[in-house]
Amino acid sequence: MTMKRVIVFVADAIACATFYRDKLGLRPVGEWSDEWAEVEGGSCHLAFHQAYIEDKKVSRPTGSPMNPHKIVFTVDDVASKRAELLEKGVRMDEILTFDELDALVLCDGYDVEGHRFQLCNR
Repeated sequence: MTMKRVIVFVADAIACATFYRDKLGLRPVGEWSDEWAEVEGGSCHLAFHQAYIEDKKVSRPTGSPMNPHKIVFTVDDVASKRAELLEKGVRMDEILTFDELDALVLCDGYDVEGHRFQLCNR
């Protein structure tokens, strides 16, 4: 079994996919619509699907502390990628480092709807 895709239910599928395309450099997959937009992040795709409540489109951003998924991207240099994203106007938290000898380095950021993603060196 392999993971092919993660689907995030959102208020604006195109805005979310555009964020990951333009800010993080992920490649678009297929045609985008108001209902579905997908980007490729290596071996796993990230898809955004229009969210509904009681058959009505959700119009407010869906990311919040009560919606606690996190999308993790592995990068060689967390600090330089964080700096690049800050220059692009992406909201980023501070860098955290754990295990001094075999340092785990990570940093959380937020997309246009408030969904958390993480940069991590492993």
